[in-house]
Amino acid sequence: MVLGIIILIFFLGMLLAGILFYSKQKFINLEIFLKEAENNMDIVLEKKLELFRRLISHMKKKKIDAVYPNIEKCKDLKEDHRSFHSALFDIYTEMILLVDEMEEKLKDEKSISLLDQLMDNEDDLTAIVKYYNDYATDYNFYLHHFPTSLGAKFLRYDDLELFRNEKRETFEILKEKQKE
Repeated sequence: MVLGIIILIFFLGMLLAGILFYSKQKFINLEIFLKEAENNMDIVLEKKLELFRRLISHMKKKKIDAVYPNIEKCKDLKEDHRSFHSALFDIYTEMILLVDEMEEKLKDEKSISLLDQLMDNEDDLTAIVKYYNDYATDYNFYLHHFPTSLGAKFLRYDDLELFRNEKRETFEILKEKQKE
């Protein structure tokens, strides 16, 4: 009887250890993909900031008199991906509206090239956000489903916040502006 209890305790201990090992490996693998997405996001957001600088500089050289967005306020937000992403998206929206207003003055080759690069950058960013959100959704799923939820509670993993995919909202703003 005592031997049976010892064997049962040993079996349950091994089962728990297996669940913890499996859970930890699952989360480590997902964290690798999430870190990769964050690193790619850093690169794309930095490029976006540089494209804004170049576009504003180009517009000033063309003597386009306008109220330009303050891109320098974003420098302090670089450590927080969500805040940096959100601030740059707000600037992107302002720039699109400004470019739309000054469309006639921005038909030269350099302007078109900068705007194309900005749109390509936005497409890249949308893809990275989707990549991140897909893996963050998987991560959050495993946090709440057996058997990985046992390991997650023991290892004290928390839910990840998803990025909002804001590209559609830009087009809604532009559609509303066109209606006016």
